[in-house]
Amino acid sequence: MLYGDLFPFVLAVSQSFEKMASFGILPNMILYLTRHYGMEAATATNVILLWSAATNFTPILGAFLADSYFGRYPTIAFGSLFSLLVSS
Repeated sequence: MLYGDLFPFVLAVSQSFEKMASFGILPNMILYLTRHYGMEAATATNVILLWSAATNFTPILGAFLADSYFGRYPTIAFGSLFSLLVSS
């Protein structure tokens, strides 16, 4: 099997894990916002809705900026460097 044949599988698995993690964090966020921040359940739900919308929209914005202004490789390098600096 060639490595190129594995790419769709790796892409599908990584997307599945990303969505599973995103949906798994939602109940914890509700509990955190209601217990520690003292928000009402409806307000906490709205905050999570806006957070979810923002995290689903920013890749589209990033793709537009990368294609129109910065270029693919500088954007990937900046994103990797930023991710490395934030995680440490």
